[in-house]
Amino acid sequence: MLNRHEFLRVLAKALLVFAAPSHRIETQLVFAAETLNVPAEFSHLPSVIIISFVDDETHTSETHFVKHGGRLQLGRLHEVHEIYKEVLHDSIKAKEATCRLKALLVHDAIYSDWERCLLGFFLSALICPLAFGGSFIDLWLAGLGAMILCWVQLRVASQNVVTANVVE
Repeated sequence: MLNRHEFLRVLAKALLVFAAPSHRIETQLVFAAETLNVPAEFSHLPSVIIISFVDDETHTSETHFVKHGGRLQLGRLHEVHEIYKEVLHDSIKAKEATCRLKALLVHDAIYSDWERCLLGFFLSALICPLAFGGSFIDLWLAGLGAMILCWVQLRVASQNVVTANVVE
């Protein structure tokens, strides 16, 4: 049971770190707890998940606050979902899944900050004329604006909680 509790806590952290959609986090955790036969309740707030494990035999509960901000990393989020599915289909045990999730959490991002800003520049510059009929000058302005916004999101917003919510 303790391994299952730890798996649910690490799963909650992984979902926050890799910026899972807010409308799916609580549903996935509830479904995982039901499948693993763990009496638990979950509450999701922006950047915080409150987990309450209930023990019916002793009439006690244990509450955990999982707090973490994250960046959207769809590849890593897909890997988290694959591990989640393997546990739910009983392909692997909760302890092994916890180890795999912890290993996934310590890996660095695939792209560095400057590479992400450069990608933002090129993608916005490409989309401007193709999707919106922008001119050659609009192409450069859209790319520059995207690059600045990406830098603000990665560097400035990550330092301050108030600006992080505004940028999101």
